[in-house]
Amino acid sequence: MADVSAGFAMTLPPERAISYFESKGLTPSLSWQDMKDEAHAVKFTVAGITKLDVLNDIHQGLTDVLRNGSTLRQFQDDLEPLLQRKGWLGRGLKADENGELEGKKLMPYRLDTIFRTNVQSAYAAGRWQQQMRNVADRPYFEYNAVMDNRTRPTHAALNGRVFRWDDPIWQSIYPPNGYRCRCWVRALNAAQLDSHPLGLETSAGRLITVQQPYGLQGEMRPVTAYRDPKTGQLLTPDAGFHLNPGQGYLAGLGQSLLEKGTTAAPRLAAQAVRETLGNNNRLVSEMNRSLDNWTRGLTAASKGDFRRAGAISPHVLAMLSADGNLPSPVITLSAEVFLAHRDAGKALWPRLVSLLLRPQAVLLRGEELHLVTPDNPRREVVVLRRGSDGFSIAGVRAWADTDAAGEVIDGALAEVADGA
Repeated sequence: MADVSAGFAMTLPPERAISYFESKGLTPSLSWQDMKDEAHAVKFTVAGITKLDVLNDIHQGLTDVLRNGSTLRQFQDDLEPLLQRKGWLGRGLKADENGELEGKKLMPYRLDTIFRTNVQSAYAAGRWQQQMRNVADRPYFEYNAVMDNRTRPTHAALNGRVFRWDDPIWQSIYPPNGYRCRCWVRALNAAQLDSHPLGLETSAGRLITVQQPYGLQGEMRPVTAYRDPKTGQLLTPDAGFHLNPGQGYLAGLGQSLLEKGTTAAPRLAAQAVRETLGNNNRLVSEMNRSLDNWTRGLTAASKGDFRRAGAISPHVLAMLSADGNLPSPVITLSAEVFLAHRDAGKALWPRLVSLLLRPQAVLLRGEELHLVTPDNPRREVVVLRRGSDGFSIAGVRAWADTDAAGEVIDGALAEVADGA
């Protein structure tokens, strides 16, 4: 197979980029139907993320204007410049319902970054899947950076390095490794490895866990870093890019949506999550699978790690807004809570995202929310506690008769209680 230049492909318009990948024999799946379903799910999810970004920027701009004593009319007059400053609105163009350009268009650098990042990730996911089908003939993976004046130093430090396909380093450094990353991976056969100037390396004994800043609230997240034996430098992807896109790209988009929801206007975030997850079964399935895989790998050394698992519904959020101080609707599962409740929730963890999205009932018990799951295979209660960035899962347990004392704020408790 001819070599593929991801850096070149990322400079092409979408249609030409797709044609380029196809000309190289790249397909993201053996099933054409799976490809179509995946593409639809990705498109729908990216649209939800983009919509939340735009609406939240408008909402925040309106909040700032009103806080400063300006009028709504003044805000309306300032809306277009606001969107231009935020990078959403171009000058002189817009897209009609068929995507044709006329007048003004939401476009420039932010949409460009979103597009290129997601095209690159989708390409990388397909590339990984194809490489997995050919590991018997090409078991050695070479990291390639473009190596021009825009290449990040950490990416340049990996250029030309070769590791076996099953080396755990590929779980964290398979590109893209940051926004607008143009790096790519080439699979080599034994003859190519024999003539390679650097030869085969291993990450054994060189992978360590470090804390990396994450999000906008001063959070830290444990990620895997590679200690370069040549320089001693710790090499990590940029924040938010520490997972192999071929092993959960779609689920990663779901995480991105939820992460944005922790800092977005609460009502907008709740609605965006409900619309995006509620109409995208493939996305929810991938998020379930990814979350389950994450929990299976947790150990005592995973302290501090977490995953976003869902969000409370717009209706439940409205029921909690009496004091006017709305929390973020996003629900987080920490490594510590999972490890403490691993056995108690063993039937629940593999389908947690689905259960949080559609609980049978939601009860208000003091300062806690109790989400009651359907009787499949048994009724369970997921306990949520309000925190600085939304709700955290505090534990899971089997349903008890005393739970009926909680105030039902969503769903139908009677249906849950029958036959309990």
